Amino acid sequence: MTTTTQVPAAPVMPAGTCRYPGCANPARVKEHDAPGRRPGYCEQEVPEDRGDQITVLIRHTAMTAFRRRSQLAGQPAPDHPVTAAVSKAAAIRDDAVAAMTRLAGQLTTVLDQLAVLGEQLAAAADPEAAEAQAEAVRAEAAAQIGQARDEAASQASARHTAVLDAAEARAAAAEALTAMEDAARAREQAEAAARDAARALHDTREAAAARDAEAGAALTAARAEAQAACRDAARAREHDQQRHAAELAAATTRLGTAESTITSLRDQLARAHSALDRERAEQHKTVSLLHGLLTSRPGTAAAGGPQAGEDPAGAGGKSTGRRSLAPQR
Repeated sequence: MTTTTQVPAAPVMPAGTCRYPGCANPARVKEHDAPGRRPGYCEQEVPEDRGDQITVLIRHTAMTAFRRRSQLAGQPAPDHPVTAAVSKAAAIRDDAVAAMTRLAGQLTTVLDQLAVLGEQLAAAADPEAAEAQAEAVRAEAAAQIGQARDEAASQASARHTAVLDAAEARAAAAEALTAMEDAARAREQAEAAARDAARALHDTREAAAARDAEAGAALTAARAEAQAACRDAARAREHDQQRHAAELAAATTRLGTAESTITSLRDQLARAHSALDRERAEQHKTVSLLHGLLTSRPGTAAAGGPQAGEDPAGAGGKSTGRRSLAPQR
């Protein structure tokens, strides 16, 4: 006879209560127009002690409830809860089918034994012995039937637990799928933003390259203009130097001529001053002589000299003495 370990059934929570292990909060109310079944979790962030006096906030959802049940059962939470739940449900179904097969075999054996017992009772001469044997067979059959019922109830409980686990796994998978879709959308948005940023960077680089090319062309043109201006300035400076040199030479020549003229004029002025000084000396002498003559006339008249107004040389004579007193030019 095969014995099967009974799996304790999950505690039955009141309707409308959060199905997270140990949570007594009411489940989230379903909206009227929302599709799907009624939510089974409160979806609230509840502080939970995870050991070592560390408290974290856990949102009560199907995924976190599945992980918490796995932790409480001492089993690591699988990465694919739906696959694990389906595998577990398939194993429980196989066990139930095997138990039902065994139960059918046991029932067939019991029926065969009852048939043999009936034949023996019909052939037996002692009714009491036949009744005792029949009672023993009935007791054994009842024990076997009870055991089969217990196994069937255990398999039904396990199957119910597996169904709940599968439902929770599907809900967790739905949440995971939603999270994956959100992550995919976020990744698409990030990729779009990255493409836009790359396009903007490419445009910026092209614009910068164009500006660099324009700046290089402008710099080349400016350098050419600066070189041309430098050459023009050098030629103009050389021309100015030549003109200044010519003007300086001409000015030097004119200065030499002017100095010669000034020297000549100075010599003429010196000679003029000398002649003027001589003339002034002659005039002074003449004046002094005339003054001496004028002062000496009264004595001369008293001595029988000519009177005033008379010609000392006669009426028609010429005065040689006055001519001799005239200044020499």
